[in-house]
Parts: sequence; C-alpha cells; structure tokens
Amino acid sequence: MSDFLLADGFGNLSDGTHTAGATREILGDLWTAYGANFVIEDRGDGRKWMKNKGSISRINLVSLALPDLTTLRFCFRIIRATAADVMLCSLFDGASNMGGIHINAAGQVVYSNYFTGDQPDAGIVATGPVIPTNTETFVEVVVVLGNAAAGSVTFYVGGVLDSTVASIDTINSGTECDILKICYYSTDTYGLPDGWKLSDFIVHTAASPLGDVGVFYVPCDTAGTDADFTPSAGSNEDNVDEIGPDEDTTYNESDGTAGHRDSFTGDGVSGVTVLSVASLVRARKTDSGAATLILGAVHGASEDQSAARSLSEDYLTLIEFFDDCPSTAAAWTPAQVTAAELSYEVGA
Repeated sequence: MSDFLLADGFGNLSDGTHTAGATREILGDLWTAYGANFVIEDRGDGRKWMKNKGSISRINLVSLALPDLTTLRFCFRIIRATAADVMLCSLFDGASNMGGIHINAAGQVVYSNYFTGDQPDAGIVATGPVIPTNTETFVEVVVVLGNAAAGSVTFYVGGVLDSTVASIDTINSGTECDILKICYYSTDTYGLPDGWKLSDFIVHTAASPLGDVGVFYVPCDTAGTDADFTPSAGSNEDNVDEIGPDEDTTYNESDGTAGHRDSFTGDGVSGVTVLSVASLVRARKTDSGAATLILGAVHGASEDQSAARSLSEDYLTLIEFFDDCPSTAAAWTPAQVTAAELSYEVGA
C-alpha cells in the first residue's frame, strides 16, 4: 500500500510508558512524544489497546508536508466508556491547531475546523448512529485537504458509510500544515478518561476505505539465515523479541562492517488478509561517526530492502512497510508472512 504513515505497534516500542521527549522514526519522519503517559493493554488477539491517564499525551509527526497530500484517512478502533469530549488527532501548522478528529460527549464522531486554540469547536458531525458505550467500534474518517471550500470530510462508523460533508475548508488559507498530532485528551480530564481504549490506529492516504483493519505484532524470535552481529549474550534471536525494548541490556552489535546482517523468522499470522508487513527495529550507533541500517524482508530467494536509514547515538525505532511479498511482487498471503525472514543490515 506504500501509503501508511502510522500503525500502532506502540505496545512493542516501550516498556508500557512512553518517555517524554523520546523520538521515533517512521518512514524517514521523526515522531516526538511529550507529556506522554501511555498505558498498553494486551487485547489477547495479537493486538494492543492503548490507554493513558494523568497527563496530556501527544505524538507529533513532523515535516509531513500535508499540503502535498490529497487525502488523509484516519482509522481507529475505540471503546468509549463514558460521556466525554475526547480529542484523538489533529492537524497542526507549527503554531496552532487547524483541524482535528474527536468524539463528543454524545458519542458522535466530529471533525473540527479550528485554526486557533487546542480544544475542539462544534465542528462537522457524523449524522449516523452514535458510538455506544463499552462497545468496540471501528471508525474511519477521510479528510480531503483544501481551503476556499475545496475540502471535504467523510465518516464511516462500524465499517458503514455514515455521511459526507463537501465544499468546506479543512486547512486554513495560506497556512502550511506540517505536523500531524496524534493526541489524546478530553475536556473532562487530561489523557483518555477511565475505561476509554484505542487500538489499530492507522493513518494513510489510500483513495478507497480500508474498512475494519487491525495491527498485529509478530515477534521475530527464531534464527534466520544470517547472524553476523555479535550478541551481548546467548544467540542473536534471543535479543530481538522482547516486548518493550530493554535497550543496552540485551542487544546485537556490529563493528560497522558494511553488509553485516541478521535475519529472523516469527510465528506469522493465519486467517487474515494481509495488507502490509512492517519491520520494526530499535537501533542506535555507538559513536559520533555516520552509521546507517537497512531493513529487509526476505521470502525464498527474493528480498526487498529499505533505503539506508541514518542512526543516532540515541535509540530510534525504525519502521519500514513492505506491501508485497518479494518473491511474487503481489500481496502477501498469511503462509508467506509465516515463512518470511525480516532482516537488518549495516549500510555502506
């Protein structure tokens, strides 16, 4: 699909609480989390619920250059536990919020056009059924960016087309929207209210609705073909499968030789339609010199690789999406995902 901007493997990128000021790298763009107090809960189906309580929690996608995109499609699964007006995400120009998606106290999905301030105004409201309390509901909101009445908003609730509002401003005239905030706070409390949960948050630019999708985490816990890095202890596969990275406690390390490479397999998936496979690698360099890492997906004798990704002396989470199986150049099947190896390799 090549158009995913975010998929929430959050539960596998931290120890359960995101650290204020931590940096993520996704498809070459930097994500920064601040004031964050995320709590991760296992759904029991290979996916995660995200909750937070106690502080305003935001993740910013910087320099996305939103005016260059025609459409942004926001998908998420939510449990609304109480009547509260809760902000989920917003467009930001570096100085003020410009528009955002929230659930109001009545349970309606809302896209707010607001060009100053943090709290949502009345906005554009989905006209169909409200989101019931204590019920898992899938929501998809499509925002066509434009000013001078060139924008539109379309709502899908429970996988069903709800309503479309066209000929509106969705960004401010003459203002470049360059930051996408995934932010969670309500008018009643900072953070998601008690009992509210969010999962499967995906932002993409596809022209057609994705429908009821999910994000699954498959740990790479079995040795693959290559093991060039030196493990801190045990075998290479022992140091890459923890849920919640332990950073410099267990790791695999290379001396920087170009082409050094590790690869791994995981348990895979079954009974699902696979839209994309993402490789997640937590990595840093150990000195001030230039260093890069290349992420790869291997099936059979074929491989696809990312561009070389620059590393920092601080840990970054690198994510690369592989939409097609390398051996067929077509959509992955569950069996191919199960048989595939994911790799990382030192760049030149």
